[in-house]
Amino acid sequence: MKSVLVKNRRRFAAALTGAVAAAALSLAAPAYAEGDPTAFSDANGDDTIESPDRCDGHQDRFRFAFYYHSDYKGALVFVGHPVYDLKSINVGAGNSYPPLRFCEGTGDGAGQQVANNAASAYNWFDGYCANIYYSAGYRGPKDTISSRSGGNLNSTRNNNRSINFNHCW
Repeated sequence: MKSVLVKNRRRFAAALTGAVAAAALSLAAPAYAEGDPTAFSDANGDDTIESPDRCDGHQDRFRFAFYYHSDYKGALVFVGHPVYDLKSINVGAGNSYPPLRFCEGTGDGAGQQVANNAASAYNWFDGYCANIYYSAGYRGPKDTISSRSGGNLNSTRNNNRSINFNHCW
């Protein structure tokens, strides 16, 4: 009888330990499988401009999309970090890349500049909001796209020059 009681106590202790551990983990900050758009801020924007991933579907690094038309229609391009100026991306030493453009072969608006041409956007990042600004340098009126959501741009529809990300819960 005593050995059965000891076995039951051990099982109860193990179950209680597991429950406490699970409760503690649920109170911790969420873990994110995808990239952190605020961790890598390429001030030059060349990672977004040069990367073939910007046209290859949302991935761990590129989990935000601009669309040429409202309601996620037309050409698109993926972005994975803040871009100070979508129209003139400075790469240092007085050089600049051409503006970020909508991806070829993705619909109406392909090849057009993203700056001042986006009408909707979608944000697949967990726990990060995207702020699309009217002016370069993260200034002026803005539209905020919450985590795991999207919509038509209002304040910055066809008047968008920069994008920044921040934590949001």
